[in-house]
Amino acid sequence: MFDWLFAAPRRTLALVAATCIAGLAFALYLQHVVGLEPCPMCIVQRYALILLGVSAGVAAIFRNRGAWIAGSVLGLL
Repeated sequence: MFDWLFAAPRRTLALVAATCIAGLAFALYLQHVVGLEPCPMCIVQRYALILLGVSAGVAAIFRNRGAWIAGSVLGLL
């Protein structure tokens, strides 16, 4: 069913990065527009999403060594 997604790893990594950006945008919307204050665990989760999104974005952009390093960081996260 999802063969098209896993056949292109760069597309999958770009989708992961876009999902992280969307999650962070929604969290900022809830904080600044709706007025919900984040708890300390939510703030730590935002940091994790930032690291995950940046690592996936770098791995999607670069092909060889950069993708390998970013993919390793992504696996550790």
